[in-house]
Amino acid sequence: MTKYLAIAAALALGMATPALADDAESCLKKAFDLAQGAEGKKLADAQLAKLEELLAKMEGQCDAKQFADADKTAKDVQAAIDGK
Repeated sequence: MTKYLAIAAALALGMATPALADDAESCLKKAFDLAQGAEGKKLADAQLAKLEELLAKMEGQCDAKQFADADKTAKDVQAAIDGK
């Protein structure tokens, strides 16, 4: 859980208003919003581990300007949050 919160905090830096992930800031904002949405849920350790992995992957994709890949990863993040 600590890693999850650290990732969420790291994603909070330099956030812009929500929009389609067409620049690094909005992409990171999308990841941060997903992380915040998961905070209130009681997720199993396995779900948290997968979520941390996916958020880190998404952050890397945002930094590398791979926005289409980041959007796909965002869907995987949401599925991990929903337990699907």
